[in-house]
Amino acid sequence: MTCFLNKFILKLSMTLFTLRIYFALTFVILLSGCSIYRIDSEDTTLDFYPSKRSLQDVGYLEKIDKPFEVVGMVTVSVENAKSVEEVILKMRQEAAVLGGDAVTGVRFVPEGLIRKRYTGKVVVFK
Repeated sequence: MTCFLNKFILKLSMTLFTLRIYFALTFVILLSGCSIYRIDSEDTTLDFYPSKRSLQDVGYLEKIDKPFEVVGMVTVSVENAKSVEEVILKMRQEAAVLGGDAVTGVRFVPEGLIRKRYTGKVVVFK
């Protein structure tokens, strides 16, 4: 009887260990699909604008008081915990790749309970 009980306890502990490993791996795999930032951009012009070499060449402006052309749109999807300043920094980095002088018109829309999607226009000054 004790031998049977020992085998049963051993088998049960192995099963529990296997389940713990399974759930830990599942948890890691599910979290690896989540990213803090998801950045997309889209050109809206046929004209070519070379990428900016420095982030200082790209600004963020709420209002633009000089002539400009919209050359693209940038979308950043981010967790709610991130600040607007961090999001705008990511937008400016993407605008630099598109050759923009500034990002403007930034708006956000909630994406579920834990994410927001920010959208802004990439502009070049004429």
